[in-house]
Amino acid sequence: MKNPFISRRLVPVLIGALLAFSNAQAKEMPPGRLEELPDMVERVSPGVVNISSTTIIHTSSYGMDAYFQLFLIPRERKQTSLGSGFIFDKEGYAITNNHVVAQADEVMVTLNDQRQFKARIIGKDEKMDLALIQIRDKNGQVPTDIKPVNLGDSDQVRIAESVVAVGNPFGLQNTVTKGIISAKNRTIGLGPFDNFLQTDASINPGNSGGPLFNAQGNVIGINSAIRSETGQSSGLGFAIPINEAKKLLPDLKRYGRVPRPWLGIMAERMTPQLQQYYNLPISQGVLVYNLVQGAPADRAGLEEGDILLEVNHEPTKDPYEVERVLARLKPLDAVKIKVQHGTRAREISVKLEELPRIKQLPKGII
Repeated sequence: MKNPFISRRLVPVLIGALLAFSNAQAKEMPPGRLEELPDMVERVSPGVVNISSTTIIHTSSYGMDAYFQLFLIPRERKQTSLGSGFIFDKEGYAITNNHVVAQADEVMVTLNDQRQFKARIIGKDEKMDLALIQIRDKNGQVPTDIKPVNLGDSDQVRIAESVVAVGNPFGLQNTVTKGIISAKNRTIGLGPFDNFLQTDASINPGNSGGPLFNAQGNVIGINSAIRSETGQSSGLGFAIPINEAKKLLPDLKRYGRVPRPWLGIMAERMTPQLQQYYNLPISQGVLVYNLVQGAPADRAGLEEGDILLEVNHEPTKDPYEVERVLARLKPLDAVKIKVQHGTRAREISVKLEELPRIKQLPKGII
C-alpha cells in the first residue's frame, strides 16, 4: 500500500525540479530563438509596405500635332512601377530602392492593413540605389499607428544564417520567402559600391526595396537585385547591407541627396594590352584618358595619360577603387594622388568638389 505522506512530499519536489530544468533550458536558448518564425513574421509585417510609383510620360512627335488632335490620341500616358519598402521610425520614414521611385511624379504606399498614403520623396542616391520617402495622411500628418521595423547590424551577419524576405513580388502583397545568407561582400558589376549580401531566399520583381530580416526580426538588408536568365528568381538574390544604408540616411534627410566628391576624370583599368598599345612603363593602375575642363583634377594639374597608382595612400587598380576611396571623403576635402606619366612619378594634392547634379554628365566620370 502506497504511503500518501511520501507522495504529497514528492509532488512539490518534482514540480520544483521540472521548473528548474525548464528555466535552465530557457537560459541556454540563444537570444531571439524563443520566437517562432510565424510569430516573428506577424510582428514585422505591419512595417513592410507596397510602393506604387506613377510617372507621366509626355508624347511628342514633330509635325504630328494635328494627327494627335484629329484622332483624340492622348499626349501623355501613365507608367506605373511596383516595389516594396519598409517603415523604420515613427516619423513615417521608409526606405526603398531608388529605381522604384526614380522618375516618379506620384508615390503611393499601401500598408499591410490595406490603408493607402501618399508619400513624399525625401532623398535619392542613384549610386547606392537607395531612396528615402515619408508617408502622410490626408491632413498632411504622419499616421500615429504605424509600426516601424527594427534596423539590425549587417556587419554581424554570418554565412548560412537564416533570413526571411518580405515584400510584394509581382504585386502580390505580404509574400514571405525563407532562405539563408549564401555569400557576403558580393560584387555583381552594378556599380562602385557593390557589396551585396547574397541569399537564396526567393527575390522576384516587386521585391525591390523590401527588407531582408534575420531570425530576430531585424532588417539586415534591402533586397535590390537578382541574377537570372528569365527575370525571375533563380536562387540568387542580392541585398544592400543595412549598415551601408544607415550611413547615407542623415545626408538623404538633410540634403535630399548624398553629396559625393569628384575628380572630373574618365579612366579605365590598366591592362597588359593597354600597356603594350600605348608603350607605357607599368601594367597596373588606373589610366586617365580624359579630363573635364575646369574640374578638380584638371585644376590640380593631372593630365591625359597619367596613371593613378594610389589615392590617399591606398593602391588603386580600377576606377571603382578610386570611387570607393572618394566616397569616404567630403566635397572640399583634399586628397593625395600618386601618379605616373611615362617615367615621371609624382604626388598631387587635389581639392575635391561636389559631383555636379546635371543629367548631361557622361557616365564613367569619377
